Amino acid sequence: MNISLCVRLSGTVAAIGFVIGASLAAQQPPTAPPAANAARPTPLRSPEIRPDRTVTFRLLAPKATEVTLNGSWDNGTNLKMTKDDAGVWSTTIGPLAAQLWGYWFMVDGVKALDPNNAETQRDGARYDNLLMISGGESEWWDFKDVPHGTVQAVWYPSPTLKLASRRMMVYTPPGYETSSQKYPVLYLLHGGGGDEDAWLTMGRANIIMDNLVAAGKVKPMIVVMPNGNAAQTVSQGFGYGPTPARQSVQAPAPPPVQAEQPTAGRAGAPGGRGGAPQPYAGSYPESLVKDVIPFVEKRFRVLATKDDRAIAGLSMGGGHTLAATNNNPGTFAYIGVFSSGPQAVDDAFQKQLEAVKAGGVKFYWLGAGTTDMARERTVTLSELVKKDGFNTTYREIPGRHYWFLWRDFLVHYAQIAFVTAAKS
Repeated sequence: MNISLCVRLSGTVAAIGFVIGASLAAQQPPTAPPAANAARPTPLRSPEIRPDRTVTFRLLAPKATEVTLNGSWDNGTNLKMTKDDAGVWSTTIGPLAAQLWGYWFMVDGVKALDPNNAETQRDGARYDNLLMISGGESEWWDFKDVPHGTVQAVWYPSPTLKLASRRMMVYTPPGYETSSQKYPVLYLLHGGGGDEDAWLTMGRANIIMDNLVAAGKVKPMIVVMPNGNAAQTVSQGFGYGPTPARQSVQAPAPPPVQAEQPTAGRAGAPGGRGGAPQPYAGSYPESLVKDVIPFVEKRFRVLATKDDRAIAGLSMGGGHTLAATNNNPGTFAYIGVFSSGPQAVDDAFQKQLEAVKAGGVKFYWLGAGTTDMARERTVTLSELVKKDGFNTTYREIPGRHYWFLWRDFLVHYAQIAFVTAAKS
């Protein structure tokens, strides 16, 4: 058969098949949409914040027998919730003070997050929902329409800890990318259980700095937030490895300094929790000075002098701050210790403080809460630095050993850092 004829016949058959198929399809009843689409539940409004600062929490759990609400506010433990005919559990509390609160549900004894609230925080392996009550007390860490800085996840080598790379977070102020200006640097350290992400998700450090810069309250600065867990290359929760991540369990480094151990109540620990002092050599505080600072001063546009370096830390990070500053007088001009203090006040510690004073510290800032488990040790350190003649202040506000305090302390400390005529 002629090839061209075959092609024409083939095309004709295909066309006839298409017509017949379309005709048959037209006779078929339309496919009904999946029943699941028709039954999709309406999202619940949770949390519902009212103008009087009362808050209603809701959770759809029709098969649950008991649901309770837990929050970081006072008396926020196992608050009973009631179930309606639709299987929605709810409770209304408050009014709550203006603050950034954490909360979660317990459903038949199992912790559960609020599926209707995408705002969460991670503290190590623990996740909670977040609830922002706006007001005067929380204005500095409330998200506002102001120019924003940039947060980078930066990898750096740590020969001191014998790790090829570790991750830290670095905040650069608004305008950094478009200017040639050099900036002072604040090294901001987290507490026990946290990591390089803690000062961002729980401390809101970048939001605080954005708001303070926009209000003209602080000198624009770079904020470096390293990981204080010497055995970790990177924090958990970012999908970089199995859980627990291998790099968070072992490291080929000497025993790391962990100024706050997990056993509560043991005498002699900064922050009121933890064991005996650990050696400085090969520790995280040593790596901060020997590894982190040189890397930052090479990688970023910074003013690389003592007067342009500040350091501050909370709880375990306060212990790290003490170790880094006491062993490196003349490195930092501004020191902030939040909810922490010395493990032991002996002659060696006294001489270290005297050397720090002689090294030219411009301000030594301290703070603790009224019911803070670290209050006594922080007060002890405050009295020591006053006795040694430091330019200093001690701030005490209502609250326990928690982020309510440390966000407030950062606001006040940041306004002192890099200001010659400092105010408390």
